[in-house]
Amino acid sequence: MKKIFLLTALALAYVLSVAIPACAQGGCNDSPENPTLILAGLAGGAYAISTLRMKIRARKAAKNR
Repeated sequence: MKKIFLLTALALAYVLSVAIPACAQGGCNDSPENPTLILAGLAGGAYAISTLRMKIRARKAAKNR
């Protein structure tokens, strides 16, 4: 029980020591990169790859019939 409490306390201290300095610059609002655009680009790329894979599989299935 003491080990779990100690690990939890250390994890909390680590998260707080990392999170507080990260928010000191204003967080995501004043970030030099735009995280929303980065995530949108990644999601769009994943969607495009998924769509292409489905089209390729559909063509292969149609040829095998």
